[in-house]
Amino acid sequence: MGLIEVESKVRVNDVSEIRRKIKKIAKFVKIEKKIDDYYSLEHNGYPKKSLRVRNKGKKREVNFKQRLNYKNGIWAKREVEFTVSDLKGFFELLNDFGFKKWLRKEKITELYRTKNGVNIELNYVKNLGYFMEIEVMCKETGRDVEIARKKIEKIRKLLRINRRDIEKKGYTRALWEMRK
Repeated sequence: MGLIEVESKVRVNDVSEIRRKIKKIAKFVKIEKKIDDYYSLEHNGYPKKSLRVRNKGKKREVNFKQRLNYKNGIWAKREVEFTVSDLKGFFELLNDFGFKKWLRKEKITELYRTKNGVNIELNYVKNLGYFMEIEVMCKETGRDVEIARKKIEKIRKLLRINRRDIEKKGYTRALWEMRK
């Protein structure tokens, strides 16, 4: 069974202020630098489908998502993720199937977690700025997704997030549009 990522992304204007608010409701977990390369079979325009390859040292973490729906500033996406240890073979396979690298995303993530398991990331995305992501991973049932949405809405309310700061566009779309 797959997992569903339920997530709201918010543009951050005052990093110190939002960090202070987050620390009141969540515990700091770690800081992590993430370098992601995106590959697609489509080579013209913004691709409908792509996969992300995250550098994890001697391994790569491969991830792809399918958007399910967007309601009240919250995305639900089916997510598949696995690690690859045979890098040479994996990249030969991508090349043989016609995948081409089309984008690189670099971000530094401060991860926080609430008592009820909601992840809050304060992200600096190179060339885009600061964003906050409020995320819950859940099973693939409508009920679980709705419970996750309610948790996210509650966190946004606690953090006093202004609706105009909710970002619908993904990082890859914003970076791709910058390049054009």
